[in-house]
Amino acid sequence: MVHAIVVPTNIDKPIRLEQLNKADLDAYRRIVGGNLDAVELENPRGAIYFNAEGKLEDLPVNPRLSTLWWAHTSNFSLEDSIVGPGLIVGPPDANGDDQDAPADLVELLFHTKRYLTQLKMQNYFGWFTGTQVFETWSEAYRLVVGLAIRWPAVTEVRVVPELEPELRDAWFKIGRSTPPLHDAVDPEFTPDSFTGCFSLQELRERFEHGNWSLGTSFYYKDLCFICRVDGADEWLTIRHGVAFESISFMPIIERGEFDAFVTRLLAATKEQCLRLEY
Repeated sequence: MVHAIVVPTNIDKPIRLEQLNKADLDAYRRIVGGNLDAVELENPRGAIYFNAEGKLEDLPVNPRLSTLWWAHTSNFSLEDSIVGPGLIVGPPDANGDDQDAPADLVELLFHTKRYLTQLKMQNYFGWFTGTQVFETWSEAYRLVVGLAIRWPAVTEVRVVPELEPELRDAWFKIGRSTPPLHDAVDPEFTPDSFTGCFSLQELRERFEHGNWSLGTSFYYKDLCFICRVDGADEWLTIRHGVAFESISFMPIIERGEFDAFVTRLLAATKEQCLRLEY
């Protein structure tokens, strides 16, 4: 079985998660209303299925699915659109079978309260974050894709969860109370020091970059990591409102265990974190 994100054409109908037998292509066809065609999603990796004859049948454009496609492919595919209902699944496994829709995308579309937009520009490494907060993901995607259409220098866009101020303030308070973070001056450790990572790959790449300054801080979901030794791979790790360990990530990455390790951290209770049982 595979969990798919189903996106109706009518924007008044909510998107939904549906469990499908990945070997039952008729179930896919019933959702899209005909024969299947597909396009890839690049980040996160996945695929969108839709009606192969939808344009010949003059089906209406699916604005939400088209916008998701544009935002999650590097060239935005703005010259084309998806018509009719469709569904999103994960990338194929080693046997070529569909996998569940990307977990980070499911979390964003179904379990996030408020949204921010980010974009990358040519010749700039980092992300620019918009100041406007959105109550729905569709509004946020529509705005950031619109910016990509108007600004040729935009190379990548995304929609991300807003970091809850209470969570950020709690992390900052813990960091400030942990020597030597209160001495971080280049740059200074502040409530604005926390940089979001919105996939395991992005978080892993941050740690792989190495040589971070004292007080550099990353978060993934409700996990926070603060560099506690200038230029070293030693990260104060916070979850459930407590700093429970100092972790060196490069050995974990080199052993190929990073994704599984972080997944265990996210599944651990507060008591398990305090006992270092994860």
